[in-house]
Amino acid sequence: MKKKSITIVDDIALSKLRVDSSSEDQNLKPKDWVRLLRTYLRMTQAELAKRANITQANLIAIESGKADPRVSTLQRIYKALSSNLSVEPLPQKPLEEILRGRARAIALKRLNKTMGTMALEEQAPEKEIFQKLLEKRTEEILRDPRERLWRKDDE
Repeated sequence: MKKKSITIVDDIALSKLRVDSSSEDQNLKPKDWVRLLRTYLRMTQAELAKRANITQANLIAIESGKADPRVSTLQRIYKALSSNLSVEPLPQKPLEEILRGRARAIALKRLNKTMGTMALEEQAPEKEIFQKLLEKRTEEILRDPRERLWRKDDE
């Protein structure tokens, strides 16, 4: 299967991603937003359920957190609340940092294999040289688009 390359449009879209800097506790969940918007708009659960074409029991389960609604259900609920649903990823760290960390882990694993053999022969490099080798191998991995960074055997 041919791998699709990243276009300039994809690159622009990725550059607009914000890193999720808030803690999990501060983010409102869909159940909170539904209840908050419904209450603010002075709508009863029965009225919202009818407008969203779902059962009131389903809405109650969603608002109480007992049900994990599908995106399509949330879209209908938000539309009934005169709102749009937006779904976008919030990376936990900058994508470049995630990529570099993964490449570094692979480079470290590969170097450790080599260094183990060299240590047995008492040829292991000093710590400073090892760090430079590690950075060089990390850069090589990052530059090579054929490198597979997420294979199970590299973990």
